[in-house]
Amino acid sequence: MVNSNIDTVQYISSPSMIAGNDLIQKKLALVEELLIAEQSGQPGLLGDAAVQLLQAGGKRIRASINLLSAAIFDEELEKSLSLAAGIEMLHTATLVHDDIIDGSFQRRGRPTLNANLDPKLSVLIGDFFFARAANLVAETNNLDIMKQFSETLMIILSGEVNQQMARWQIDRQSYFDRIYAKTGAMFVLAAKSAAVLAGANKKGLDAMQRYGYHIGMAYQIVDDVLDFRGDEGVLGKPVGSDLREGIVTLPVLYYLQVRPDDDRVASVVRDGRDGGLVDEVVEAVRDSGAVDRAMSRAEGFA
Repeated sequence: MVNSNIDTVQYISSPSMIAGNDLIQKKLALVEELLIAEQSGQPGLLGDAAVQLLQAGGKRIRASINLLSAAIFDEELEKSLSLAAGIEMLHTATLVHDDIIDGSFQRRGRPTLNANLDPKLSVLIGDFFFARAANLVAETNNLDIMKQFSETLMIILSGEVNQQMARWQIDRQSYFDRIYAKTGAMFVLAAKSAAVLAGANKKGLDAMQRYGYHIGMAYQIVDDVLDFRGDEGVLGKPVGSDLREGIVTLPVLYYLQVRPDDDRVASVVRDGRDGGLVDEVVEAVRDSGAVDRAMSRAEGFA
C-alpha cells in the first residue's frame, strides 16, 4: 500500500488502476460498444437520453472488476460481456435516481437528466435502465446470477429508503450499513457474479465476495473523503456536498468523536443552506485530522 493519503486516494479511486489493466482493456471497449449499441437503437427521447448518460463517461470500474474476475476463472467472452454491461447499466440507473432524489443538476461536470427534463420523465428513463440491466444479466441464462442481481437491487433500494428516513442519524454502524447498500453491494455483485458464471468452487466464490466487499467499502470511504479534500472542478460538485444534503459521512463521525460539542454539525446536516456555515464545518473537519483517520480506515479495507 502506498504511503501518502493523496496517493491512496488515487490508488483506490483512479480508473487507470483497474480499468486500465491490460487484461481487460479490449474487453472493456467491447462492453462500451455493447452499451452504446443497445441504447442508441431506442426511439426518440429515450435513445437520446440513454446515449447522453452513457457517453458522459465514468470509471466503468464495476464492469472492470467483473471482467477481471471473469479472467481469473477463464469465463467465455460473450456471456461475460453481457454480464459486465448489465452491471454497468444497473450502476447508471442508480445514478439517474440518485440525481432525482438529491435534486442534483450536475454530475461529473455535466448536466444531469433532470437538469433538462421533467423529473417524471427522468424517473421513467431510470426505470428503463433498471429493466435493461436485468435483461442484459438474464442473457447469462444463469438463475444464481439473476438471484444475486435482484438481491443486490433490493439492497440498494432499501438502503436509499433507509437513508431518506434517517438522514441525520449519526452513528458509525448506520454509516457502514449505508455505504454497503450504496456501493459495497454492487462491488460484491461485480466481483462474485463472474465467478458464479464460471462455475467457481466455494473457495473462489468466497474470495470474490470478500474482495468485492472490502474494495467497495474502501472506494466509498475515499469518495466521502474527496467531499472534504477534493477539487471542485474535478469532482463536478461543491466541496461539502454531503453535508449540504444532510448526509453524515465517516470524516464527520470521526470529527464528532473529538468535538462532540460542536453544534454547527447538527445545524448543517439539518439545514445545509447556509453555505458559510458549511464551509466552517468542512474546514474544522479538515483541521481535526478526521479526514486522515477516514483515509486510514479506507486503507484498512483495501
